[in-house]
Amino acid sequence: MNTPEEVKKLQLENQTLKAALNTAEKRCEQYSAAYDQMHAQLQDFIRNRFGKKSERFIDDPKHPQKSLFGENEKFSTANENGNKIENDVQIASYTRKKKNKAKKNIPIRIEIIAVPEEKKICSCGVCKEVIRYESKQMLHHQHRVFEIIEQRREVIACSNGCDGEIITAPAPLHILPKIKATEEFLSFLIVSKLDDRQPLYHLEKQLSERYGIDCSRQTMARWKIDLKFALQPLYNLMKDPVIDYDIASCDATTLQVLREPGRSAETKSYVYCIRGGPPEKSVVLYEYNEKLHKQFVKEWFEGFNGYLHVDGDNFFELVGEVTDLVNCNAHARRKFEPIAQSTKGNGLAKVAMRFFKELYKIEREAKNNKLTSDQRYHLRQEKSKPLMDKFKSWLDELYPTVLPQSALGKAMNYCIKLWSGLSRFLEDGRLEIDNNLTEQEIKPLVIARKNFLFCASQDGADALCMHLSIIRTAKFHGLDPYHYYVKVLKRIPYCKTIEDYENLLPWSIK
Repeated sequence: MNTPEEVKKLQLENQTLKAALNTAEKRCEQYSAAYDQMHAQLQDFIRNRFGKKSERFIDDPKHPQKSLFGENEKFSTANENGNKIENDVQIASYTRKKKNKAKKNIPIRIEIIAVPEEKKICSCGVCKEVIRYESKQMLHHQHRVFEIIEQRREVIACSNGCDGEIITAPAPLHILPKIKATEEFLSFLIVSKLDDRQPLYHLEKQLSERYGIDCSRQTMARWKIDLKFALQPLYNLMKDPVIDYDIASCDATTLQVLREPGRSAETKSYVYCIRGGPPEKSVVLYEYNEKLHKQFVKEWFEGFNGYLHVDGDNFFELVGEVTDLVNCNAHARRKFEPIAQSTKGNGLAKVAMRFFKELYKIEREAKNNKLTSDQRYHLRQEKSKPLMDKFKSWLDELYPTVLPQSALGKAMNYCIKLWSGLSRFLEDGRLEIDNNLTEQEIKPLVIARKNFLFCASQDGADALCMHLSIIRTAKFHGLDPYHYYVKVLKRIPYCKTIEDYENLLPWSIK
């Protein structure tokens, strides 16, 4: 039999072992969580490097899942009105549908091919008449024509030699009067760089080798920046419809500027894309900002009152205090998609993806049936709202059971934290379920940035945003950017009042 001292010693050893075991178990949990997190990151990196970029979600055919919402629930399908929506696809196959693109109004030049004169006389001696034409249309291309325009202003004088009677014809107004380039050439440079995505060094080489024109990239960049000051009133007027309307959207992407005061060349700044305005005056604006992003966004939307579509970035925290933020469900879905793709069998991420799949079926039904804003609001109240309520209950129930720092935990926490914004699209039929339309408008800048890589100065970044704003807004209203720019650059020197500038806006110009 053990003595009391030995019992006490054994109890102390037992407590020590239990504490060590408890510590080891906690470390094991931490290591397991860290392993899961690193494994998820590795899978994400591998997919981004080697895998498909598509975010399309297809259930695993080897693990079929019954209907998430039951057979008899009214929001389990979104095609009750007879409009066929795509069924669940069991294999990863896809047939691309040919788009019916409307033909542009290409000008037609008519060429008359005449019958030879000797064949116009009939055997009876009468001259034959044209009764019809055999027509054939052929696509034609005329290469760019670069030429030098030499302006010669008349200087007149009295033939009797009277003093003070020599008069020179007035020089026509020019948007940049000290340069040796026409408005057409300036428009060509702007549209080539920003809409055709040609870097200036490509244009410099092309002009030199093909046409023998000596125009350095530094000169072209200076012209582009100088135009910014003349176009500023037009840009300011384009901002007014965004602030006056009650629905807008905003998104941001990075831009590198080499020479900024107090900042290294490697530091990334941001370009914001803002969409807004009523349908007949819709605008797409780009704005450059290098720091204090929260304050910048709040000041930009000073006076705006309504709904603002955004993603979950913290840049929009301050503006969210004075506006109703509509968060993007596509971003929320994007958190679950890579987890669902890498998960075998049925997992929580796949359940979340099915919720989003049903939501987007409802949105597709509204689009295919061309519903009005009021009709879309009632459709969402009938079908989307119960689905969102069930999704929220599912998140609240299962979030405590997952590791908070895992990829799945972060995805679920993202939805819970931004739930009021994610569900706000239910409040108004004019609102969108996501911010994808603004992301699509950022894409032209991102593609162009892959070519020109960076801006040398802040003035260059500001000019880049202004020209791209004018081009994208003009294209949104069905205008050809080159011809629109030519018209604007020629008429701006004659603008004296606000009304003169308003007549140059894309929805007002004739």
